[in-house]
Amino acid sequence: MRENTSDVSKNGENVEVTVSPEKKKERELPDWMLDKTTVNELKFCKLFTQKHPMKCIGGRFFDYDGLVDENALGNEVYRMLRQGVWIGLSKKVIQIMDALRLYTYSAPLNPDLNFIHVQNGKLDLNGNFYPRKEFCTNRLNICYDPNIRNGAYYPEQFMTFLLELLTPEDVVTLQEYLGYLLIPSTKGQKMMFLIGQGGEGKSRIGIVLREIFMDNMLTGNVHRIENDRFFRYNLKDRLLMVDDDMQMQALSSTGYIKNLVTAETPIDVEAKGKQSEQALPYTRLLCFGNGSPKTLYDKSKGFSRRMIILTTLPPSERRIIDPYIAEKFIAEKEKIFCWMYDGLLRLLANNYRFTISDRARQNVMETMQDNCNITEFLEDTDRVQYGENLRVASSVLYESYYHWCEDNALTALKRETFVSWLRQNEAAYHIKYDLNIPSGSSHVRGFKGITVKYKASGFYGV
Repeated sequence: MRENTSDVSKNGENVEVTVSPEKKKERELPDWMLDKTTVNELKFCKLFTQKHPMKCIGGRFFDYDGLVDENALGNEVYRMLRQGVWIGLSKKVIQIMDALRLYTYSAPLNPDLNFIHVQNGKLDLNGNFYPRKEFCTNRLNICYDPNIRNGAYYPEQFMTFLLELLTPEDVVTLQEYLGYLLIPSTKGQKMMFLIGQGGEGKSRIGIVLREIFMDNMLTGNVHRIENDRFFRYNLKDRLLMVDDDMQMQALSSTGYIKNLVTAETPIDVEAKGKQSEQALPYTRLLCFGNGSPKTLYDKSKGFSRRMIILTTLPPSERRIIDPYIAEKFIAEKEKIFCWMYDGLLRLLANNYRFTISDRARQNVMETMQDNCNITEFLEDTDRVQYGENLRVASSVLYESYYHWCEDNALTALKRETFVSWLRQNEAAYHIKYDLNIPSGSSHVRGFKGITVKYKASGFYGV
């Protein structure tokens, strides 16, 4: 008599067994099978979600631990289905996954700004811990122990590293910013850049953050936020995006980044093969690089004012590179979490205003000058003079600026950009755009309250 074979699961492994035709006829169907070919989808979904409670929010599955890996979920469905489905199993898995999306549908969960969800419960912003899990979109990979924070929780390895990397004032700023990442809020309206010459080990910070945030953190390239419409979909429901090796090329546009940092208006996100949608992400940006961020066309203060730039200290000549430093940080992750949490509480007490050192402020000012050298030109008293009764034609002022850039080995902006920037910043320099500036026998466009300096030996002091 010919025998049939089939796969069954034993201790989570596939084992091929021989089944006789008589035995096959006697095989009982699971309760969720209507007959040998039809699955009762409603009953299957009910039984499945009793074992694996979850919700489908915005087309994605979430359980008590946060975002669900759909590949792992599909495998779990497959293992359950193969108890009764023998033909077309892969298609049936896809069909059941679609049924689960409808069965577990939930309206979007509003970002919870009052609690931080951890593996063993949730922590509020008053230091109270509740040892019970609730559905959430962001759960950190931390088992919180209230006794750690109430006692001496100093993360020795991590703090020793930071005090060698940054000044003490900048360590305070970093603590507040990392704490800011713990809740789904963009009220701080800042993105952080850690800039160094290389070799300081600053990207090790990203490794320990990955261990704490897990799927709530995305590693990517900040340029892709502007240039890749599919990449922006990945920002949904993420607390943090880390760019651990920021490109030095200038950003061609900054609109999406500025919207992301402030999250005041939804941005367009699109998954491949799906209709684009409007989303209001709360992902914060942390970038590591060897130079300050640059913009190609955006010379406004809108981009610069959203930045916190910390520069690293040069590494000591006696410094010994520890290849296991990341593992040591991870071993302290519960203490590091408490340190971040205290930074968050300080930030909230200061109404989301970060503690910024003079050094960090100067970094932003220098970046603004690098991105827009007009400010530096206007501060050059050898070229420019201010006064209530002074005036200058736009063409003359731009010519002075152009020669100043040549003298200082800088790239001059286009004439239209130069004039537009001056008009936007009139109040800061007490100047006024005017359509009737005298020039010879005619009148031209220019500015009141400013002029360029001449010398008897020639133009521009040369």
